[in-house]
Amino acid sequence: MDWSNLRTDSVLEIAVMMFQVFGVATLCLTRLVPATRWADRGRVGFVFALVGLGVFGALCGRFDSEFALFAGGTMTVLLIGMIAGSGTVGTTAPPAIRLSSETEPAV
Repeated sequence: MDWSNLRTDSVLEIAVMMFQVFGVATLCLTRLVPATRWADRGRVGFVFALVGLGVFGALCGRFDSEFALFAGGTMTVLLIGMIAGSGTVGTTAPPAIRLSSETEPAV
């Protein structure tokens, strides 16, 4: 007797779609507000979304679902979106705390 009428592959496909939306949302959050604490949360969520896409995309591949390809394509686009940019390093340390690498001249 089945306790649910949901198919396993349908649940996995829905999970892939949810991780895709979550990944795009965290990418937008990270790229649009880089100097706030939300950017750090977005980076953590971004990594979580990529891992989720990898796991659930692989599980969809076991069921011969096309969502495995969609998950891989989304991971590629998200990684390119995170890497491409202005070239500034995203850091949370304020500039006043950074230490100089120069040494004091000897007298």
